[in-house]
Amino acid sequence: MLLCSKTYEIITEETAENGEADDAGFIFQGEPFTFRELVQELRYFPHLSRTEIDRWTWVTSEAEQNYRTGEHRSESLHFAGPEHKAKYWIKALNYAQRYAR
Repeated sequence: MLLCSKTYEIITEETAENGEADDAGFIFQGEPFTFRELVQELRYFPHLSRTEIDRWTWVTSEAEQNYRTGEHRSESLHFAGPEHKAKYWIKALNYAQRYAR
């Protein structure tokens, strides 16, 4: 098992002007995933945080807009450990990127 954390970020029109988030935090921290579960979860996170995939790369979902409030909410998935399992995070990201299209 490898551990992942999921975060969220809410951006409003006002905070976007300043390049900030209106609200952000954890949905969960250090939750265990099997490789298969991780690959399935990655289907919802098409955006990489960086072009080079490594242990520090995280993924972000498409922002969903609340049409009533105008807020945009996105979620991100991060590798949380243990360090010796980082290679599986990298493999899952590569697999998801290759077969997502």
